[in-house]
Amino acid sequence: MILFSPTGKISKELMKNMNQKLILRMIKDKGPLSKPELAKHTGLTLPAITDITNELESLNLIKNLGQTKIKRGRFPTLYTLNEQSYKSIGIVLRSKIMKGALVNLQGEILEVIERPLPEDTSPDSIVKNVQHLVDDMLRNSETSKEEILGLGVGMHGIVDHLQGISVFPPHLQWDNVPIKQLLEDRIGIQVKVDNDCNTLALSERTFGAGKDASSFIVLNVDYGIGAGIMIDGHLFHGADFGAGQIGHTRVDDDGPLCTCGNYGCLEIMSSETAMLENFRRMVKKGFHTVIEKWVDHPDHIEMMHIYQAAEQGDRLALQTLEMGARYLGIGLATLVNVFNPEKVIITGGILRGQAIIMDPILETFRKHALKTNIRNLQIVPSQLGENGDVLGAASLWIEELFNRSIPLDELLTQKTMNLR
Repeated sequence: MILFSPTGKISKELMKNMNQKLILRMIKDKGPLSKPELAKHTGLTLPAITDITNELESLNLIKNLGQTKIKRGRFPTLYTLNEQSYKSIGIVLRSKIMKGALVNLQGEILEVIERPLPEDTSPDSIVKNVQHLVDDMLRNSETSKEEILGLGVGMHGIVDHLQGISVFPPHLQWDNVPIKQLLEDRIGIQVKVDNDCNTLALSERTFGAGKDASSFIVLNVDYGIGAGIMIDGHLFHGADFGAGQIGHTRVDDDGPLCTCGNYGCLEIMSSETAMLENFRRMVKKGFHTVIEKWVDHPDHIEMMHIYQAAEQGDRLALQTLEMGARYLGIGLATLVNVFNPEKVIITGGILRGQAIIMDPILETFRKHALKTNIRNLQIVPSQLGENGDVLGAASLWIEELFNRSIPLDELLTQKTMNLR
């Protein structure tokens, strides 16, 4: 489809698509709304509003609520989003877990399933397990494939989001796996793939603390460390899709070997994996902790034990978290010095220790950040909770519906066609 004429003018098809999505967003964010209200908010004429609302109704995207009483004049008809008409599935593939969620058009999570990654992490095994996850969610929620707008996947590591290729996920040891095509062939639903930190940033912009910011960074600290970077309302992927790999920035010249092959990376100093391994090592060397009363061997200690011990004032737990937090402050300062965002949103498992880690993070951050870049900066914890990751993956298709260039009729009619 040609959307631009040779003269550079916007085609009728593109203008129609832009106006449809404008009205759809308006009804989603501010509805229920009447046609006169839509005309007032958008500047479109009433005849144009009538045509668009009729089309959106025919696509089952909005509902006519009927007339509502007002003090004077005719009773206007109100329109609201039909949030249950289509759903999006979000899948995250992390270093240790896979999780899926079924999400409606308003971002409400209808079903969540989390499972450990299988021992066999070959592409065929992972695709098969994702299929089982999707089938179970659809069955549990009594949802048909025809209701699914698309499947969004958030993966750790380098992801070519344009081609749907997992270029290099360190914990899976894949090499240029066409995960989008493999999933579409297996499941029969259209698929989008991106780095999991990018999908987290998308969920924050759509539903979380990034809604009021044009440029912000999501710092995700979990088994690994990465960042999702939003600039002027758009995800920044980098020329080779490697933007946001802050976890592999060196913060300690004398630090241990990282999975990327360098020494002293932020991820090997401050990720939950690194802090847990360091804590277990210290216990094996004879350092005492209250956790020794809870488990029978240092190898059975988990991060939740460390957070709980720190809350009780356990010295070793506090020292471990504070050291990791100080290196995080250095990494955060690097991001802010380079990108000068309006806001930084911290998310991931690290927030379980939020009361302990935030002060040392901010203290170290202020020592290393340019003062000119932090005058108006906000640093906040995510409020999306433990399912923000799958919400972000599902948002890849919610974003497509409300904001991207694919025409609505094409998007909705092609979602499950020609994929098997």
